[in-house]
Amino acid sequence: MSKNIFIVIILCGCCGYTTRSILPTNIKSIAIPVATNETVKPGLAEQLTDSLINGFTQDRTLKVTNIDRASIILECTIKNYERSPQSYTANQEVIAWKIIIEAAVKSTDRIKSEQLWQDNVSISVTYDDKTEDGIKVTEDQGIDKAIKKLSQEILRKVLTSW
Repeated sequence: MSKNIFIVIILCGCCGYTTRSILPTNIKSIAIPVATNETVKPGLAEQLTDSLINGFTQDRTLKVTNIDRASIILECTIKNYERSPQSYTANQEVIAWKIIIEAAVKSTDRIKSEQLWQDNVSISVTYDDKTEDGIKVTEDQGIDKAIKKLSQEILRKVLTSW
């Protein structure tokens, strides 16, 4: 029986975990130009760009830099913004909202001038009309939540789509 335990320990010791990036070794930096907004909701492009820059800066896998120094260029176009009632009170008053934001995302190898990948990213968030303390939650606060979630999903896809 001790022989079996020894074999299990040896085999488990062969499994490992690494924090290394799966990005190609030549990809070390990223440029994030201001996103394009094709919706009628103003300010989304700037919010998404700022959120992406903050996300990549905090992640530290890729250095955020200008286009001339970047390994890859990340371009985003916000294609759709929707805000709709999600739930109501018995008196037909809205108590929760749903926001959907869709973006087309493309990364390009700046050195080779070739597209690395392209994808559409769509997220939705639901937020209550009021906090537990009865404070009104604004649409802008819901948008902030949605933009953060969208940028996190884009960051995840950039770092894992290789």
